[in-house]
Amino acid sequence: MAKSMQHWNGNQLCAIDTETTGLDAAYHEIWQIAILPLDSDIKPRKDVLPFFIEMRPEHPERVSEGALKLNRDGLLTACGRGHDPEKAKDMLQTWIAKLGLPVTKGGYPKRIIPLGQNYAFDIGFIKKWLGISMYDEFFDYHYCDTMIAANYLNDRAAWHAEKVPFSKINLTYLASTLKIPHDRAHDALADCQITAAVYRSQLTMGLLG
Repeated sequence: MAKSMQHWNGNQLCAIDTETTGLDAAYHEIWQIAILPLDSDIKPRKDVLPFFIEMRPEHPERVSEGALKLNRDGLLTACGRGHDPEKAKDMLQTWIAKLGLPVTKGGYPKRIIPLGQNYAFDIGFIKKWLGISMYDEFFDYHYCDTMIAANYLNDRAAWHAEKVPFSKINLTYLASTLKIPHDRAHDALADCQITAAVYRSQLTMGLLG
């Protein structure tokens, strides 16, 4: 299976998910991040392991009650034994080099195309962690999103006077509707795997008629 679709031009589609200490990227932090490289069949690449780490929040006192309710044990473990966020940047850079991305004629490596579920939420936290320059070095400005895809499919169905396929667009509901098992919600790597499976299923529904 090819590592990239032709129209990706050598860039690498990756499912990405973060777990954070709250909802405000300006105030809260990432404590868990997963990046799952996908092949041209929108399935996890078998030749490279995903990037999956826990990071130690620099401001544990800012952890929200909502974040604790979602994954208390994992968050508390990260607060005690997670990687230093600066060290985690180096780990990410080393991992990206292992993807073997092509280099442009100008000598610049190709980048990661993010696939997320409400990636507009994750991107603020990732940019805060990496800084805008490093983010732009590693990640393409285009991204794919299962939430956006669900809205498109709902609009398409309504336009054809058909029943909309998704009455809700959160990841758990999308997975349930598409009959994709999802029993480890709010674990970044598990959510990446589900996001990829949901997107792959959505692609089979999105053919224009």
